Amino acid sequence: MDLIKKTYIFIFLLGVFFLPFNSEVPDFMSFLGEYSSDSAPIFFLIAFIVLVIHDLLRFKISLPFSHPIYQAFFLFIIFISFAVFFNFFNISDYYFKQTSGWVRYLKQLISVLLAYFVLFYLFYNVCINLGVLKTFFIVRKTMFWSLIVVFIVGLVQLLIYSGAMSLIPLYELFDYLPFTRPTLYFELKRVNATAWRPPDLGIYVISISGFIFSYILTNKKWYRFIPFLLVIFLSIVSKSRTALVTVFLQLIFLGYFSYKNYPIFRNVCKKIMISLVCILPVVLMLKGDIIYDTISDRIESLNFADIKSDNARSNQSRFGIQYANFQVFKKYPITGIGWGQQSFESKELYPEWATKGNYEFKAFYLNEEIKSFPPGYNLYIRILAETGIIGFIIFMLFILLIFYYTYKFLNSNKHYNYIGITVFVVFFGTLLMWFQIDSFRLYVFWLGLAMLICLRKTDNLVNIKK
Repeated sequence: MDLIKKTYIFIFLLGVFFLPFNSEVPDFMSFLGEYSSDSAPIFFLIAFIVLVIHDLLRFKISLPFSHPIYQAFFLFIIFISFAVFFNFFNISDYYFKQTSGWVRYLKQLISVLLAYFVLFYLFYNVCINLGVLKTFFIVRKTMFWSLIVVFIVGLVQLLIYSGAMSLIPLYELFDYLPFTRPTLYFELKRVNATAWRPPDLGIYVISISGFIFSYILTNKKWYRFIPFLLVIFLSIVSKSRTALVTVFLQLIFLGYFSYKNYPIFRNVCKKIMISLVCILPVVLMLKGDIIYDTISDRIESLNFADIKSDNARSNQSRFGIQYANFQVFKKYPITGIGWGQQSFESKELYPEWATKGNYEFKAFYLNEEIKSFPPGYNLYIRILAETGIIGFIIFMLFILLIFYYTYKFLNSNKHYNYIGITVFVVFFGTLLMWFQIDSFRLYVFWLGLAMLICLRKTDNLVNIKK
């Protein structure tokens, strides 16, 4: 029995390690739908199967059925499972991208169930069997070594963009890494490292930042800042606007809670401020023009509303789709159009300012030959459109409960509050990412949720150390 337990935990850690390795995922993964674009689900699914075998042999299933957070999301799933029948006839008539309304509904419902039952069930049982404390440190160490590999690949890629073309043969050797296909974006000069695209690298950085930043709180050595700097580096060179904004805001919350709870962090902040006061004027005198141009370029890239900039096309698509999906909510405000159905309605509601001169709609979003549906770019608007105000209220209850229990743990457990700070940063980052993506396929979020519920379930340090 112990061998089976060690096996699924080891496979789970492999999945954590390969979270950012997504630039070449095997075609056989297509049966997992939207999860087929990631390599980690391969390991999580295998680990889940081993875990199920383990639980069947011992005749016991461990899930927090009585926990309010778990119950809140279960209520959300029940609602999206049955609210769809309020628009039975509309959904029966839908057909877009070679997919009917009911097929789309089933695929999207399965996608949510994979996150809520399969992923969470695995993560929760790992936390129960290892203990939250051990899970925290072993997961963080796994993420760190994965981050090192991603950093090396990203650094070589950046050096090539900077003119070191002799490094291309070295860069091509990264093709031997699992689930990795080296790709250079010379036109944009954006680093994607082992991820499929630069935005995917940004999502990865946001997801792990809470765990990686915690090195500052749990280590007294000078090199505790290195993991933190690697995260900042990758968020910058990926040129992901979402990553830049989200990581910056995560840093603010990290700094606030750390300054409040850790005297040693206050001393570090004072030393950093003194160093900046001494060094910054000299740096500005020597490199002021370069710094100004870099900051101006980054600020310009963060201007989401400017549809005349170099980012015009992506801004047009994103805001146009979000606008159309909100119009769907206005048409079906109470129970929504049905889970997974927003694109069937919104395709007729895209505004002219978004589609005019924008090839993305003709080539991808409205192209019947391409089976993949257009992304909603905003989970909150998606929930409004597909589940109405009722579903949105249930989902917001789920979110509020998460932050309530996180804050409660922070105030009730001073010795281990670095775990609370970590999961808070993870949840806050996810909350912001959902303004740009419309999927529950965020693995570290479910891992953080499993850790939080285990903390509240045991509610004492003896069991936390289990």
